[in-house]
Parts: sequence; structure tokens; C-alpha cells
Amino acid sequence: MDRTGGLEGLEVLSEVECLALLVRGCVGRLGFIVGGRPVVLPVNYSADELGVVVFRTAAGSLLTAVAHQPVAFEIDGVDPAHRTGWSVAVQGEATELTELGTPGVDRLRAMPVVTWAPGQRDRWFAITPELVTGRRLPVQGLEVGGGWYEGIVG
Repeated sequence: MDRTGGLEGLEVLSEVECLALLVRGCVGRLGFIVGGRPVVLPVNYSADELGVVVFRTAAGSLLTAVAHQPVAFEIDGVDPAHRTGWSVAVQGEATELTELGTPGVDRLRAMPVVTWAPGQRDRWFAITPELVTGRRLPVQGLEVGGGWYEGIVG
């Protein structure tokens, strides 16, 4: 398979590249279904070398609806000056980390998840990856307006 994955102009990232980007990040977007409708919310997170994503939230948060549900998690980076960027997506199931005293849960809850939102964030969740994918738009000589629009960075 070529590095474009059949998508002209995009480079498919290897799983190793995706995991390296995932581990370095701290903010992503979590997609899930609530009441039959899609929801996407930003979260602070930490990820381990296997791609397990851990985040914390408040007890009354909409994010608690992710427990035992399939979810999508995404991070990205952009360079507007060079009109390039990348994204990494994780698909998997979210579980609440409630079994304190078990090695797996204790290890995940020890990960450095620093929340930016104010208030108590003592509900811990992990996303176990079933699929990790990524794409990069390499730096190239694009003409102005060739896919990027002034003032919009995605």
C-alpha cells in the first residue's frame, strides 16, 4: 500500500507515528452518542505507548455518558504558515476506571492528566484503542486558496 492510502495529497501515518503524536498531546476531541445524537467535546488527556487514552471529568458532566460505549477520539496539529497539518484518530470503547487497587486501573489513574477546566474532575475514563489511524498533509507548493481558506484553521 502506498503512503497516501488512496487519498491524493495526504500521507497515511504509520501506527508508530500516530502513537508518538498521541503520547505528546494533551488536548483532543471526544466523539460519542448521547440520546441518539452525536456529540463532540474537547478533553484534556494523557496517552500511553499502546494508545490508551485517559481523561478525567466531573461527576455531572455529559462526558460520563461514554462509559461502555464506542467512541472516537481525535487530535491534530496545523501549521498555517506552511499550509500543512496532521490528524490522529482513535476508535475504541470507553470505560470508567473505578476498580482502585487493581494494577491496570492504578497505572492508568497515575497518568498525568492535567485538566484546564475549573472544578473537581474525579471521574476517570480510559479509551482502549481498537483502531488508530492518522493522516498528514505534507508541505507542498499549494497556490493560495488551494484547499486552505484564510482565517480558518482546522
